[in-house]
Amino acid sequence: MSEVGESIHRFTSAKAFAKWLGFTPNNKASGGKVLSRKTLKNKLNLPNTFRQVANSIGNMKDSNPLVNFFRRVAFKSSRKKAITATARKVAVLIYTMLKNGEAYQPEKLERDKEQVKVMQIRKIKKNLHKFGISIQDLGWNVDFKSA
Repeated sequence: MSEVGESIHRFTSAKAFAKWLGFTPNNKASGGKVLSRKTLKNKLNLPNTFRQVANSIGNMKDSNPLVNFFRRVAFKSSRKKAITATARKVAVLIYTMLKNGEAYQPEKLERDKEQVKVMQIRKIKKNLHKFGISIQDLGWNVDFKSA
């Protein structure tokens, strides 16, 4: 709280808070060509603390929504990007908790798990259609059109 100031309410949104911490990309472009997408460097200790929290989340053995998010991002890109993305997610969670005065609710993150499942089903359906594979070819009795 000493680095944020008197109140978290000075930030208009969680997005603005994440930008102040330096967790959003700083897209530099010239002439329509992207020159850099690195995150901004920040001399505050708070972003580094969030990164340490995110790193320890990545080292956890138990499965929870934040660990699953970290692993998913690390698998897609790299551990370094996963640390930054998870640190941003933790910062948004803390901002929301402080702004609304509510306790942490992991049920909200469970909804993200359901959204990932729906996205994976869409991707599988798209690939089946792309390669011209029908349900009869797979021997399944499931109707994917209703899912």
